[in-house]
Order: sequence, then C-alpha cells, then structure tokens
Amino acid sequence: MTKDTSPLIELNGIYRHFPSGNETVAVLKDISLKIHEGEMVAIVGASGSGKSTLMNIIGCLDKPTQGEMFIHDVPAHVADSEQLAQLRSQYIGFIFQRYHLMPYLTATENVAIPSLYTAMPVAERQSRAEYLLKRLGLGHRMGYKPAQLSGGQQQRVSISRALMNGASIILADEPTGALDRASGQELMGILHSLHQAGHTIIIVTHDREIANQAERIIEISDGEIIADRVNESNREDVASGGLPKVDSNGRPPFWLSVTEAVRMAWRSLLGHRTRAFLSMLGIIIGISSVVSSMAVGEGARQSIMQEIGKLGNSTLEVRPGLSMGRVSPEYANALSVADVELLQKQPYVDSVSPVVGKNAQAIRGNIPMTMMQLSGVNDDYFRVQDVNFSSGAPFSGADVENREPVIIIDQLAKSILFEEGEDPNGEIILLSGVPFRVVGVASKKGPKVIGGLMGGWIPYTSLMERMSGTMPIESLTLRFHEGVSLSEAQRRVELLLEQVHEKRDFFTQTDDQLAKALQKTSDSMSLLITAIAAISLLVGGVGVMNIMLVSVTERTHEIGIRLSVGARPADIMLQFLIEAIVICVLGGLMGIAGSWIFGVLFSFVTQEFSMVFTLLPVLLSCGFSALIGLCFGFFPARNAARLNPTEALARE
Repeated sequence: MTKDTSPLIELNGIYRHFPSGNETVAVLKDISLKIHEGEMVAIVGASGSGKSTLMNIIGCLDKPTQGEMFIHDVPAHVADSEQLAQLRSQYIGFIFQRYHLMPYLTATENVAIPSLYTAMPVAERQSRAEYLLKRLGLGHRMGYKPAQLSGGQQQRVSISRALMNGASIILADEPTGALDRASGQELMGILHSLHQAGHTIIIVTHDREIANQAERIIEISDGEIIADRVNESNREDVASGGLPKVDSNGRPPFWLSVTEAVRMAWRSLLGHRTRAFLSMLGIIIGISSVVSSMAVGEGARQSIMQEIGKLGNSTLEVRPGLSMGRVSPEYANALSVADVELLQKQPYVDSVSPVVGKNAQAIRGNIPMTMMQLSGVNDDYFRVQDVNFSSGAPFSGADVENREPVIIIDQLAKSILFEEGEDPNGEIILLSGVPFRVVGVASKKGPKVIGGLMGGWIPYTSLMERMSGTMPIESLTLRFHEGVSLSEAQRRVELLLEQVHEKRDFFTQTDDQLAKALQKTSDSMSLLITAIAAISLLVGGVGVMNIMLVSVTERTHEIGIRLSVGARPADIMLQFLIEAIVICVLGGLMGIAGSWIFGVLFSFVTQEFSMVFTLLPVLLSCGFSALIGLCFGFFPARNAARLNPTEALARE
C-alpha cells in the first residue's frame, strides 16, 4: 500500500508522567513514531506496558507531559480541550473493550451520539445511524437497548458509533477482549473491511494472534518502543465500497447546540425517571407553596375589598382620641349627643348616628346563655350603614326618644337563638336579664368578623337607660349626600368639631382609609406567607443542586463516553445546566398544577373566600424555577465539564 509522505499521526519524544505519592512515575518514555493514512497498526505489549496510555494520547483523550504530537498536522500537544474535542469529533473513532454504551439509549441512539455535537442534520443523523447498523448486520436490533444485545452485537454498535462522524482514524482498545472466539473473528473481519475501505486502524492489544493480523506491529515494553516492524504477510490493498462521506461533522451553531442539549436532557430524564422526580420534588413543593399562598392572599384581598366596597364611599366615622390605639381617659367623653344634633343640621350631612357598645348575656327559652355584642344607635344608623333587612324593619325615632326595649338581631343571633324557619319578630330576648322585643333581622354590609360574637342593634337611649347607665359615645357615624366630595366633607366636619370642642380631641376615618389600611395589612400578610413559602423554594433549589451533584458522580462514565466521541467541556456543561433547568421548569409546572388542585380542595373546605389565581404569580414561578435551575445547576454542570475523559471512562 502506498503511503503519503506526510504522516497522519506523528509523535516525537513523548513522555507521560503520573503522580504516585510524593513522586512521579514515567509511564511513557521518549515515544517517537509516525503512522500514515490507510495503515493498519497493532500496538502490542503486556499489561502495564503503557500501550493504553499511548492510545489515550493518540486518541486525544489525554495530553503528554512532554513531547510533540501532530494529528492531521494539528499540534495536539499544545491544543486546548476545545481543539482536542474537535479532533476527536472529526477524525477519531473509538472502539472500546467494554463497549461503553449508554444503557438507557437504543442501539440507534447510541450510534448517533457523536453526531449530536456536530452540524449534521437530524434526518441525515438518523439515516446514517440506521445505515451503519444495517451494514454491520444489526438492522433487526436498531431499537434494542444494550442489555438486550449480546457482547458481539454491542461491539458492533460501538463500531458503528466510531464511524458515525466519518472518522478516518479508528482506535480499537482490546476490541476482542470481552468477546468469544467466533465474535472476535467477526470483529476482526469488520476491522479488515474498514481498513480496506481506506480507514487508518490502530489496534491496542496484548494478544499476539490479533496483532499478527495487522500490517505493522509496534511493540511497547515498560513505556518504551522496543520493536516497530512491517508485517508483509498481511499487507492489504484499498478496496472500493467505503462508507458514505460525512460533510457536516463541523461544530453546530449555538442555537442548534442548545436544541440538542434540550433533547439530550429530556432523554436523560426519561432514562432516569425516579432520580428526575426526586430532583423535582423540592421545586414542586416550593412552587406549589408560593403560588397557593399568593392565591390565598389574593382571594382574601378581593373578598375584603368586595365587602368594603359594599359600604359605599360616602360615609365617615368620628372617634375620640388622636388616633386608633391612642384613646387616653382625657378623651373618653370627647363626643356627645350635642355633636350629633349639630352635625344633623349641616346641609352636606345626610344622616348621623352615635354608636355605643356593650356585651350582654343573651337568653331565650331553653337556649344556653350566649354572649351578644350590642350596639346602641339611633334610627339614622341603618341608613348610614345601608343595613339590609331580611325581615322586620328598623326601629323608629320615637323608639329612640321613648327608650323602647326593642332590638334588631343579626343572622348569627337568629341561627343561635331561634329554630330554623322560626320567625323571630315579636319574640322576647333577655339581655343581661332585661327583656327586649325583636323587631327585625338584618346584616350590616362590610367585612365579616370570622369567629365573632352574635350581634344586635338597640336604641342607644334604651341601652343607657335600661342596661348601662350613662356611658361615653364610642363613635359617630355619618353619611353624606350623594355628589358631596368625601374629602371636602371630612375637612368641614373636622373644622366644625374643632371649633365646638375648642381643641382636637377626635380623629376621623373614612371607609376609603379603612380599605387602604386593610389592603396594607392584607398585602403584608401575603408577603409574609409568600416569603415563608419562598424558603421552601430555596430549599428545593439546594435539593436540585445536591441531586445533580450526585448525578454527576453516578454518570461519570456517561460523561467520559460523550467526551471520547467529540463532546467539548462546554457541551457537557450545557447539557447538565439545561437538565437542571428542565427539572426545575417541569417541577414548577407540576407545582402550579398541584396548587390548582389545592385550590379546588380549598373551595370545599371553606366558603368564606376562594383562592384566586392570577397570571403574574404563575409566570414569576416559572421564571424563578428556571432561574433556580440555572443558578443551582451551575456547580454540578461545571464539575461535569471538568472531568478528565480517561478517568471518567475508567469509572463504570
């Protein structure tokens, strides 16, 4: 066979040292050789002679400690990891003794791995992988996984993978070591056919019978070449019928690398479902907690605002003291009935009522004694607060003036003190031993007090006359005429009372101010709940990082396979990073689905308010889950990208 004058592979003065304790051991010593295109070379030697180390250096899986190496005139001894990966991808195909196939991929998928890191179109990739398997007699096993194939069939898959990117150099490391004699002979027949088709074949073996089938035999002992001879009896000529040429084995554009990384990540997750679900679990819980808490907060907020909205925007409360929570004894009697009469005369005031309060023991018939919250008001109160009556009617001004023992009860009092379907109107209730006649059943608009006392309204004059004696007025509640500016009316009321009292011993509060205060409280509670839920999301992210770190350790062998077939460290990092992102995004989507299911269950538990899901928390949750995957997946991905190919392949 005629050889080119320029060698395909050239090694000059190659040394390779490895640390051993505090010393270094020279595994290769001053190796110099040239291999031309189209040669079939056997590197033979005993175990520990350094032949596998030499193969790793020729295959760009390792770099020499000293010396020069050129492959296709590329100085591999000074190349970085990116350039070495490029050489492996375009020019070198490996056939390993232990096959090194990925157990969760089919034969076709295993063969196609090298092309994932090239610009080869998907259709061409699929057709070439199928062609190679059919060419090597595995057309009926293309969809089988490695565990379903014999040793000889797995080795054929390994050979097909080595040829996937159109490699001109085939490196075979003890290719028949794990095969029976018949399978070994079949494999050597395949290697001879590849040699005849023009491939450069380099076989590393300790078997002299295998080595004698090569046309050139290089013998190595104790890290040095001791013989390099031509085996004239096995000179072969190049024959026709080579494999189809590959024109698209260059590096793909970034967007295609990302697309392939997503595909590989998805395939890997499907191949390790339990580990993937455990990785997602923390994110699922975290996202579900965040979305659910925000939905609860939004539902509570809307319920509160809806109830407050029923109060209208034309009411005002006047209370003694300087502000809520600052009612000192000197301000206790700041408000009086005279203030009520004065405000009733103002043209912008529609109605006004004093409010005094007292808790009383309510008894009716055989019903156990129950506490009731009484409000002493006048007849205008029901207009001011727009109270709804389900039965009966408000008491009149005459009832207030005459101090009549009449009461209007709320729905809770009706349900406790009266049987279902019983009409309370006209019935007598004892309030702290004083009989009062029910004249109506009503419900006040506004926020409901969950778990509060049952309530009732009686004339404030009756309360003072019959139950408590003279007591301070707790507040004045006013309603203004429609069209009157609430802020202007508030200012005029404050000015009027300041002039009459000759000092500021009261404060005012509108329903709008109450709404804002409740809104602020609701937002604060929602923020607190969300912050607590976000902690679980952070814990979920840490869980993803830990499991991905374990995954890197478990998949070290897989990483070694990918590096050996042409993957760059950047490709490995991208794959693991996208796997972490995919895990977190899928976990986020499952968490959102879980929170929706929780919302459905929540609606059966309580009718006070419902969970309200809005788009923004959902989008933020998906975005944050992806960000968590990016941040917490970085360190495992970086660790994976930094693995040494030869060390990674050794861990099986």
